Amino acid sequence: MKMGYKGTDRMIAGIVFGVITFWLFAQAIVNVGPAVQADLGIPLDTLNIAVRLTALFSGLFIVAAGGLADKTGRKKIAYLGFVLSIIGSSCLVLSQGAVLLIAGRIIQGLSAACIMPSTIALMNAYFEGKARQRALSFWSIGSRGGGGIASFAGGAIASSFGWRGIFVFSIIFAALGMILLWATPESKRDSD
Repeated sequence: MKMGYKGTDRMIAGIVFGVITFWLFAQAIVNVGPAVQADLGIPLDTLNIAVRLTALFSGLFIVAAGGLADKTGRKKIAYLGFVLSIIGSSCLVLSQGAVLLIAGRIIQGLSAACIMPSTIALMNAYFEGKARQRALSFWSIGSRGGGGIASFAGGAIASSFGWRGIFVFSIIFAALGMILLWATPESKRDSD
């Protein structure tokens, strides 16, 4: 624990916003696929590739991003994930065809690879005992429960604002996560 710093509810909220951004953009696009396909005029095969790229890139880079977070700073890599989330979601908001859609989905996968391991490591670094159990429960709710919440929220957002609205909300959540995590000190693995 860094100089006696103890995690706060504000830190938990920032981390949960970060974790939910993954589910909001990853899960919700599955539900709005036909609207995306029709709006962008892309073939179904291209849409299917774009949908799966986020999970692929997240899975490919999550271990490397976790190791990098331990060495260079967990908050730094979480912030990198938030920034990548904003960039990836912006690509989707601005997309007019397959190029930005695919690029955005790849960037979102890299975002998730940064956010997931770095945020759980921050929870472990700054919470102890029952407080850690509580913090990790919120992380799990954001991570696992986020899938169900994101499906419902994504549908509601898409019905009201169109499919691009999902990614506008994802940008807002990532920005809120960054603001809420701001006061959290950096955390790294101690040198061996």
